[in-house]
Amino acid sequence: MTKEEFAASVTANEKKLYIAALSVVRNTEDAADAVASAVAHAWEKLDRLRDESRFDGWLLQITYNEAKKMRRHANEYVSLSDIEDSFAYSEDKSSIEFFDLLSSARLDGKSRQIIILRFFYGYDLPETAKMIGLPLSTVKTKYYRALDKIKKLPGLR
Repeated sequence: MTKEEFAASVTANEKKLYIAALSVVRNTEDAADAVASAVAHAWEKLDRLRDESRFDGWLLQITYNEAKKMRRHANEYVSLSDIEDSFAYSEDKSSIEFFDLLSSARLDGKSRQIIILRFFYGYDLPETAKMIGLPLSTVKTKYYRALDKIKKLPGLR
């Protein structure tokens, strides 16, 4: 992967990575830091990527790991209204609503990751299972339980 391809892929996924990090750290500054740190780490370890078609999932996993590190040091929740400015450049507010939904459902880390890979990145469940290193049956169970939790949130009926 060339420098230009790397930059183009990161730019194409920047908003998704930010949402993923935000769903873990729940703090806009830490989410931005986690994404920046993940991109730097990915660039340093790019030679370890075996299959370039898996770049998005690989970078997402690095972002999750960086966000988890950040969360250990700061455990502050930011409400929906506090993060709206972060998406001011976009007229599409569905990302904010998606983040708020994930936060409200209080999903565990792997379930949140599965939901993001499925709905934000469009990976199917077998691809998701491969990316996160869990058996397909476990991914399906976590996926359907997460959907059930989300469906039971107030105001979604």
